Amino acid sequence: MSMSSIDFLLPKLLDLEEMKRIQERVAKLVVRRDEIGELKTVAGCDVSFARGNQAFASCVVLDYKTLKPLRSKVVEVKVRFPYIPSFLAFRELEPMLEALAGMDASLLMVGAHGFSHPRRAGLASHLGVILDKPTVGVAKSLLCGEAKQPAEKKGSVEWVVDGGEIIGAAVRVVEGKRPVYVSVGHKVSLETAIRIVLETTINGPLPEPIVHAHKLATKAAREKFG
Repeated sequence: MSMSSIDFLLPKLLDLEEMKRIQERVAKLVVRRDEIGELKTVAGCDVSFARGNQAFASCVVLDYKTLKPLRSKVVEVKVRFPYIPSFLAFRELEPMLEALAGMDASLLMVGAHGFSHPRRAGLASHLGVILDKPTVGVAKSLLCGEAKQPAEKKGSVEWVVDGGEIIGAAVRVVEGKRPVYVSVGHKVSLETAIRIVLETTINGPLPEPIVHAHKLATKAAREKFG
């Protein structure tokens, strides 16, 4: 199920209770099974903050097999909401949607949480639900729940558990480097999300789609503001 209007996902005011209710509605719409189809391309999305409420949002589409960039886009945006832990979607969703306009990929990858969120609806889930696209969240640290450190070997996994529920996975994507925390965004199973993250990571610390998107956004911010 997709949402017909982004307005349904964005509060008019900075009202944390309303924002929680929106997250709870999004969580009910998240699909945690594979509905990807043929995986030909994967897009990384990122937002780099420059000065005040000015930011640059980027999208880079890569060939899934070769991990070579095929097309990219970066846009300067104004951000409406401040950073509040566990409410990142309300700050970065609109900028990401601007960067994704006119772009297309089999799957979206975001440097944020999805289902591994206190209300099971992080930025990756918001983005997937509004666009009705398969989406994976990849974060550098835990937002909620607990997980053991995975073994040092690449591909080692430990589940992230919160309240007795598996909500994500700690994944060693590069031997000897810190793990990343993978979660379902939308229309993908956790097992498939882990496989995709591993297959798209070369040297780390994050998968190539996110690395490329981050470089593009930060480069644009430096060029504009120094």
